[in-house]
Amino acid sequence: MRYIDTGSRDPKQALGTWLKKAVVDDSSVVELRWQSGYFGAEILRYFEPVMAKISSHRGIIRVLVGSNDGVTRRADIEALLTASGSPRPGAEVGVVFFSNGYFHPKTVHVLRKDGSATAYVGSANLTRAGAIQNIEAGIILDTRAGDSGAILDKVKAAIDWWFSSRRPGLHFVATAADLVPLVNAGILDVPQPPRTRPVRGLARSRSSLLEPLTTLPTASASLRVKPVNASVPAGTSTPIRWTKKLSASDAQRKTTGNQRGSITLVQAGAAIDRKTFFRNVLFGGATWVRGATATGKPLETASIIFDVVIPRYRPRKMTLYVTHALNRESSQSNYTTLLHLGPLAQVFSAQDMTGRELNIERRADGTLGLTIT
Repeated sequence: MRYIDTGSRDPKQALGTWLKKAVVDDSSVVELRWQSGYFGAEILRYFEPVMAKISSHRGIIRVLVGSNDGVTRRADIEALLTASGSPRPGAEVGVVFFSNGYFHPKTVHVLRKDGSATAYVGSANLTRAGAIQNIEAGIILDTRAGDSGAILDKVKAAIDWWFSSRRPGLHFVATAADLVPLVNAGILDVPQPPRTRPVRGLARSRSSLLEPLTTLPTASASLRVKPVNASVPAGTSTPIRWTKKLSASDAQRKTTGNQRGSITLVQAGAAIDRKTFFRNVLFGGATWVRGATATGKPLETASIIFDVVIPRYRPRKMTLYVTHALNRESSQSNYTTLLHLGPLAQVFSAQDMTGRELNIERRADGTLGLTIT
């Protein structure tokens, strides 16, 4: 048993450091369970490669996410469903919401191929701030270090209990369509109240904790897919720019049917092959993780950092997900690649982007910019 506490601002004490060692860097993980009062899709950078591997073997992934006051974002849950390979046997995701209380546990349980297990039990939510930034404390348990297997089984069983029957406050989700009634009921996507400004001098100390996410790979070497059939080699010094006028569907303003939560990346009048340009050229230098669509077709996902510039918002860096699936073309769609809104969803909800121009540029240094004018 080991106690960790980031009050010292030592990065070795951060939950993110343990996640990198116990999840990202451990190729023997065969089952994954966690529960968190608050959740942000940016934390999936610690889990995506392992989830993809577990999904390929139809292994168990069980996840519980709280949506306290309804503030959890629909787009973040969509990203979680994609990462877990849901819907499929063994992948179970639940959103927990109570009108008179909070869902607040924070535990992670990892089962390895040799039957050993490790777990985190503590105060840190599975958010970027919880993993690498906030002052948090917790206990690390590991049967390899002599900790009780019975106690670790209790950590696992506490998560499994929720999925053994329909529990009050629990909402099972497997597809994006399952999220629509939760949004309508105020269980997801409820706007957060404005934050008060921190006292000057205190906020500065938050940056003193090193951030594992800044160097964390988005996929293990075994899951990397090299760009193929690219008309412009990945890593080229030639800048590339793609432009599209946003449709009502892109702007999440459809008058009928469910909003997609993403932007279709299409030809848009450019002299490109829409089936290969985005996957192999514009985002060819990204690391793509193999997975499967809801119908079992091959799907690849990349986590990409953009410099985002949008009217009425200050410029900022954002991590957005891009998915690529060739079956979308064969199913009579005119696209194979989607840019998922993720943290941009709230921006699109606040102002109508219909008819505005979206520009995505890969610069000479390989960085990517996203601008809406």
